[in-house]
Amino acid sequence: MGRIAGWLVLLGLGTLCGSWYGSGVSATLIAGLLASLAAGALCEWLLPAPGSMWGGALVSLLTTFMPVWLFFLPALAFEAGVGLGSIVPATGSAGTKGTQTKDPGLARPRLILALLPAFFWLIPTMVDLILFTGLAQRYALLALLISALAQAGGLACAHLAVAKGRVWQIEDTERYRIRQLHGRINDMDEERAQATRMAHLSERTRIARDIHDNVGHLLTRAIMQIQAGRVVAQSRGDQSTEQILDDAGKTLDEAMTTIRRSVHDLEDEGTDFASQMEDASSEASMGRLKVDLNNGIETAPAPVCRCLATIVREALTNTVRHSSARSAQVILRDLPAFWQMVVQDDGGSQQSQPDSRGMGLADMEARARALGGTANSGPNRQGWKVFVSLPKEPWSDHSAAEHGEDRKVMA
Repeated sequence: MGRIAGWLVLLGLGTLCGSWYGSGVSATLIAGLLASLAAGALCEWLLPAPGSMWGGALVSLLTTFMPVWLFFLPALAFEAGVGLGSIVPATGSAGTKGTQTKDPGLARPRLILALLPAFFWLIPTMVDLILFTGLAQRYALLALLISALAQAGGLACAHLAVAKGRVWQIEDTERYRIRQLHGRINDMDEERAQATRMAHLSERTRIARDIHDNVGHLLTRAIMQIQAGRVVAQSRGDQSTEQILDDAGKTLDEAMTTIRRSVHDLEDEGTDFASQMEDASSEASMGRLKVDLNNGIETAPAPVCRCLATIVREALTNTVRHSSARSAQVILRDLPAFWQMVVQDDGGSQQSQPDSRGMGLADMEARARALGGTANSGPNRQGWKVFVSLPKEPWSDHSAAEHGEDRKVMA
């Protein structure tokens, strides 16, 4: 906008000086103004093409025969300077690259021919300086100096525009890099959070197993010893010792109940649904079955997780043992009111009948019914399909009750 404004100011000043020089606005002056406007608009439209400055060059040549147009030369020189600043970088970056691979001698003549029209405004001013004397010669000298300054200003404006374009390009590149870095940082934060969560879950599971394997076994042995002591005391008729051992047995039973509850709580909190499904799919396939796991459930209560993982193992184990299937698909869906699971295999040529699959189907149905759901299985297409649906309502009520108890405790 600043470049166009400067060009229009030069045209306006040239029109005023021309009207004062010719004692009024004449048709010749108006024609020169329109010709300068057309040449400048053509140059703006064609930049940075090498032929963009030929319009201004032709108007400059016509000024030789129309002295009143001399006052439009600064505007034409300004636009020529803009053309110089725009064409030289474009020709230098593209032309030199092409000439390095072909013929370097062709670049310089073409570049000189493209830039030659930018200096045609010198022709009418030099002609007026030679042919005229007195006031007309002074006007020609003044037009020469102002045109040289105007061309330098146009060249500076073009270089400034090129610099702004490079700055914008650098800023865009930096913004793109910053967005990429932010994306990588977010991905790393998510991976770190996931790794931390998995580490916590693994540690909880390890603690639960250690308590179950060590403390639980010791308490079980202590309970058995107390019960044996009670039998011995009862056979001897030692009622006081029997009472003491009975109280100790009750205490150990309470301790065992507390330990079991704590172990189950740790296992429930340490259950990762995705890893449980992946482990169940990989373990049951035994490497003989290609399993495609499509897990749409992010998290679920531990009993639901154990139930679905067990059914997945049983269904895939039946597929491996009782059919010639080569692939199976496990689909888990998280619906608003249900968790659903589908296990579908491709069957093969020796698909079994339901009776030949043993007690596994009844066990799957019993596990689903224990959680208020259903489990159905049977032939589907060319293979075998197991469908399980478990309701969310019992667990929602349980969560609401827990929140209510927490509020009472806090109150």
